[in-house]
Amino acid sequence: MLDNKALWLAQNLALIAFWLAALALLVLGQSSHWLVLVAAVILAAHVLEVPLAFMVLRGRGAAPLRVSLMTLVFGYTWWLPARRGIYALR
Repeated sequence: MLDNKALWLAQNLALIAFWLAALALLVLGQSSHWLVLVAAVILAAHVLEVPLAFMVLRGRGAAPLRVSLMTLVFGYTWWLPARRGIYALR
């Protein structure tokens, strides 16, 4: 199940929809909406995940900018499949 690329892609697609919904609410002035607040918490968690992603992907030739950006947007749903070879690191 963890090697199923479609599962990881579905989770990443859901995250993109989530980020877009939070951004739309923020642009519309709904900064105290619960979705925006949850997005802020998830973003903070993803920021804290960046060092872990670098540690997990060390020695695999991962581009630092890619690791940072993908981890900020997708969190473990990107670096875990990347560690397993499901996603490309470059």
